[in-house]
Amino acid sequence: MPPRLRLGYPGFFVLVALAIGAPLAFLLVAALGDLHRQAERDARNVVGVLEARLEATLRRAQAGLEELATDTPPSVFDADVSPAQRQLLQRHLALKARHFPEITGFRLIDTTGAVRYASEIGEPRASAAGRSYFEALRADPALPLVFSEVAVGRMAGRPQLFMAVPIRDDAGRFAGVAMAPLELAYVESLFNAVDLGAGGVITFRRSDDGRLVLRRPAEEGRVNQTLSNNPMHMRVEAGEREGTIRFEAAIDKTERVYAFKRVGTYPFYVAAGIASRDYLAHWQRNAVGVVGATTLFLLLLGLLLGRLHFTEQNRRRAARELQASEDRFQLLLNSVGEGICGIDRDGRHLFSNPAALQILGYRSEAELQGQDIPALLHTHDGAGQPLAPDACVIRRAVSVGTAVHSNDGLFTRADGSLLPVRFDAYPLVKDGAQMGAVLLFADITERRRNEARIEFLAHHDPLTALPNRLLAEDRFEQARAHAARAGERVALLFLDLDGFKTINDSLGHDVGDEMLKALATRLRQQLREADTVCRLGGDEFLVILPGVRDLDGLTQRIARLLASVEAPVVLPGRQLSTSVSIGVALFPGDGRDFTTLMKKADTAMYHAKDAGRNTYRLFDEAMNQHVQESLRLRSNFQRGLDNGEFVLHFQPLLDLRSGKVVGAEALLRWQDPERGLLSPGLFIPVAESSGMIVPLGAWVLGEACRQAAAWRASGWDLMVAVNISAIQFKRGGIEQTVADALRDSGLPAHLLEVELTESTLLHQTDEVLAILHQLRESGVRLSIDDFGTGYSSLAYLKRLAVNKLKIDQSFVRDLTSDPEDSAIVRAIIDMAHSLNLTTIAEGVENAEVLAVLRQFGCDEAQGYYFARPLPEAEFRRYLEAR
Repeated sequence: MPPRLRLGYPGFFVLVALAIGAPLAFLLVAALGDLHRQAERDARNVVGVLEARLEATLRRAQAGLEELATDTPPSVFDADVSPAQRQLLQRHLALKARHFPEITGFRLIDTTGAVRYASEIGEPRASAAGRSYFEALRADPALPLVFSEVAVGRMAGRPQLFMAVPIRDDAGRFAGVAMAPLELAYVESLFNAVDLGAGGVITFRRSDDGRLVLRRPAEEGRVNQTLSNNPMHMRVEAGEREGTIRFEAAIDKTERVYAFKRVGTYPFYVAAGIASRDYLAHWQRNAVGVVGATTLFLLLLGLLLGRLHFTEQNRRRAARELQASEDRFQLLLNSVGEGICGIDRDGRHLFSNPAALQILGYRSEAELQGQDIPALLHTHDGAGQPLAPDACVIRRAVSVGTAVHSNDGLFTRADGSLLPVRFDAYPLVKDGAQMGAVLLFADITERRRNEARIEFLAHHDPLTALPNRLLAEDRFEQARAHAARAGERVALLFLDLDGFKTINDSLGHDVGDEMLKALATRLRQQLREADTVCRLGGDEFLVILPGVRDLDGLTQRIARLLASVEAPVVLPGRQLSTSVSIGVALFPGDGRDFTTLMKKADTAMYHAKDAGRNTYRLFDEAMNQHVQESLRLRSNFQRGLDNGEFVLHFQPLLDLRSGKVVGAEALLRWQDPERGLLSPGLFIPVAESSGMIVPLGAWVLGEACRQAAAWRASGWDLMVAVNISAIQFKRGGIEQTVADALRDSGLPAHLLEVELTESTLLHQTDEVLAILHQLRESGVRLSIDDFGTGYSSLAYLKRLAVNKLKIDQSFVRDLTSDPEDSAIVRAIIDMAHSLNLTTIAEGVENAEVLAVLRQFGCDEAQGYYFARPLPEAEFRRYLEAR
């Protein structure tokens, strides 16, 4: 390379560009500075001339006004001044005004603001009252000179700037004003005589507040406007009398060089601005031309040097790429996680990467140098059996020239141990000749461990390590096949822990998980080797017991399972107890497939829950029929509501003293198209478990109120009693439902009695209390149904403020034959009367029971002795008959 190019072609280009560009930039910047300074000088010259002219004009006008004020006696404003004197003074003013072309004329104004004399008008009819200059001088006659804002003259009818001086009497008091309107056209003619270029501007402003007096070119609506944040005016306010500044004007967004100067001692300053674009236009054209020519030269030079540089770079790049290729290969070989070995056509070692040495347990390649790799490594098959030399597939890849692959091979390590590997051998061929092979292999010990773990998790519960449902089903199939051959039965036990959710919610899922693991261990300990216990999920387990010969043996084993679960579980820092409900289904009697037996065992488990928990139930067909019936009813509820299949029957309520019918209890029936008339005992539990009791209860309330309102319209002022489910209280809104039923039917609130079960009052006491008090305040009567069968509490009666207690029919039915029932009924009646509560006995079926109730002082009664629950039409006939 020539010595001048040792810096390289890019460096040479940069030096040339700097050698040309730096002086050129210096010259352009210097010329730009000269232009800015020349513009400042021009602006200062213009401002100097304008300031001198304006100062002379204002000084001449001020002198004339002051002379006029001094020479004018206050008597000229008297009312008795003769016309001749007025004419003489007016001519004097006109003669004086001829010497002042910059003003419209002179005015003499009296103390009221009336213009009494004007140089150009014989009898002026104008007033200066309210003008700023007049009010200022009248308020302070000591002021020597006042300038107004720009205003339209009331006599001239065009914008003017008013100059005014006070006229004082001999005592120095305010006697009037001498005023001269300054013609802005005169000032504008001075501005028009100056050429500042297309973007130039001249402004004449007040120096005290920045208000605009005149601007060329004019901007509509700007006169008398003040300035804010104007850098030039801020300097004037700071006390500078003159100066230069460059900034962008807020009015037209144009950058200018401004010069400003205060006008003598007057509260004005004049400013001239020359637009940067005007005085820089020629410089910009020259700069563009010079820069363009220089750029073109440098571009051509750069293209030439770039071509030379590109050629040199290609040569260097080829050398670097060759070296980089070798480095990449070595880096890849050293960093790859798989082992790589090269072997020659005889199977001898050529090279190994670090991963291969680490996997095989060798410290360096020297230990493998010249070794027969197939004979050294591949000595056993995938099952761990010794491998014959001719069965080595790696040697086949070398000798035959075909690639081989294995997912589960075994290699012998340096210490003689066997290592599970996945390996591939690829032949090396050059010009059609076999050169050897490359062996790639990876340690798959962790993969095999993970596969075993995945296989375990696929068939086991990860928390308890018990078989899961999939494995349980497979175990059942094996047990079923054996039972079919041996004539035995297989039992499926569905286990569900009782109250386990409470443990999870109160103590946390970590404690719940520990308890599940402890219970899983107990269940395993209670089973034989042929038995299977699996966790289905949550707190549900399944036990498969094959070889069941008789039910006695099965029930004994179930009893042991119940006892083992019931025993306390000791965990760190606490001791917990639970129980389990078990449902049992038997193969082949209850079903022949796993799914069917699971479903039936689940059904039996729910019956065990209903039986009080911590027990078991064997499946029978009645359970299945009950479940199917519940499902059918559940699916038909909405249809029944929509199609009007639900009806109300009414059972009379009688006053035992008068024998009169005082009300009726509304009892719900379902007119099912498929089954006929259904009693509430069949469908109410299903309605409560499905949540349909809420819309169903709302319908009952509305229909009962509507019917009671109809009886009232017919002359029977009867109370109607309606049962309310605890679910309706839990869902909320029962008070609104009652209010809607009363409003829609028009029934008075005191004719509706809401019957509540004791279970409703037992739970959610605070919430129930609030609802009951709201119902009671609305006028609705409250009754406790089936009193004495639940968790009766005098404290509840005291707080709830109910109206009536309904004595359950289980005590009433045997009232005359069972002394205990008689004592209970008497106690309830006495207690109710002491609390000012009404009592009603249900289930009255004979005259003897009725007589005892009357003897005890019971208030009301209902039962078959009086009438069965009747459809509405029959209930009407019953009322008419009585």
